[in-house]
Amino acid sequence: MNIIRNIKIFVAAILLVSVQSFAGYFLEQSPEESQAKDSLSTFSFGGEFGLEYYVGKVHPGISLGGEFRFHNHHSADLFASAMFGGEYFQFGLDWRFFFRGTREDDFLRLGVSMISFERDDKSYFPPRVMLGYGRDILFFKNTSFLCRLEFLTSYIIGKALSEKDGVFTRDAHFTASLNIGIYLF
Repeated sequence: MNIIRNIKIFVAAILLVSVQSFAGYFLEQSPEESQAKDSLSTFSFGGEFGLEYYVGKVHPGISLGGEFRFHNHHSADLFASAMFGGEYFQFGLDWRFFFRGTREDDFLRLGVSMISFERDDKSYFPPRVMLGYGRDILFFKNTSFLCRLEFLTSYIIGKALSEKDGVFTRDAHFTASLNIGIYLF
């Protein structure tokens, strides 16, 4: 139980630190007035800790990814993720649209992935589509890492994730998750 308590404290600390970045969101300059203050590197990589909600429970997991920023406003991302309890593994491709084109920016994420899980002693590989909204946050100037905070929803096409609840089995096609990550660039 100490591990769960420590994870809760870590997540609360990250969220409290990120409030500073969101505090002036509506007071910021318009995208036309703000200029890119840093040179954007084309490649970044990192990992995310995620809390995913489906079938009435929160499932923790981890994701590793590499992002290629081919334009100030667009990037492509390859990722792989796994749940700590071994519920599923996935790998996929994302496209992100950054609203202002700066290093610290809000983004919209669209993605597709293949998910792998076992159900009734059979392996399944259904596709998954994802939609998310997030923000890249720089806590210190002139650093080579950023924090990424993201809310993500997804739909699994085909066979659903399931959990046995006594006699009954609960299926989940829709999932929602909160991801917090660190990316190096």
